[in-house]
Amino acid sequence: MAYRTILVSLNDATRLEQALALTAGLQEEHGAHIIGLFVIPAMQIYPTIGMEITPDVYEGHRAFFKDQAEKVKQRFNNMIAREGLSAELRIIDSPSPLAADMVIDHGRYADLIVVTQVDREGEEGVELDFDERVVMEAGRPVLVLPRVDLPKKLGKVLVGWNGTRESARALFDALPVLKRADEASVVWVDPQREREQAGVLAGADIAAVLARHGAKVTSEPLATAGLNAGEALLQRAGDAGADMLVMGAYGHSRMREFVFGGATRHVLRHAKIPVLMSH
Repeated sequence: MAYRTILVSLNDATRLEQALALTAGLQEEHGAHIIGLFVIPAMQIYPTIGMEITPDVYEGHRAFFKDQAEKVKQRFNNMIAREGLSAELRIIDSPSPLAADMVIDHGRYADLIVVTQVDREGEEGVELDFDERVVMEAGRPVLVLPRVDLPKKLGKVLVGWNGTRESARALFDALPVLKRADEASVVWVDPQREREQAGVLAGADIAAVLARHGAKVTSEPLATAGLNAGEALLQRAGDAGADMLVMGAYGHSRMREFVFGGATRHVLRHAKIPVLMSH
């Protein structure tokens, strides 16, 4: 099993080189084809009494994204040529004002989608719930890259596990990385809450499954000690020096109502390492 097609969202132009560098490492390991996607969204219109949108406003909106697209194209092509990667660039003029709509549509044809954390104080041209929507609606594993320096290799991986559908999806979607990792650790969050399912040694059964795939894996329990599951996983990942976290995304996409102690949203907003999520 390998990632043969990887789609990378490029609307956050400030992180383009970092995102492509990490993706290039995955491409080399998996022989993948990289699709870079830049979305030119339609203008968002909020109906307001007495407000008229002039042609200048529309043109200014389009000019901003057209200019960004040209810069992204040049930087993308330069890096691809320099690294000798199998890749293509798609610049999509979207009928939707939401960039996530096109990433979701195109991402469903990929083995893996790569996005960056939304900069809630920046102006990268995506909506504030962009990463949340892609994770919850694409139906594909999503690798969310933090807004800090990225590891050169995903050598040490921490897997959050609790026996649910979402955690199973994430773990098996991450198999291509886990099989190549130097070390993987499966942590069961608060196994005392599900003693019968967790068994005597929480996570031992799923660790054995990974080991059959050739992964170098250990298992351990993780007590939240008053933290929500997302906080506990990030803290454990930091203590362990993990390069990547794998976890299921929990919530109801239709209502954007995140459950499981707000773990998903907390991790999306506060992770300092790449996080692979599946829903």
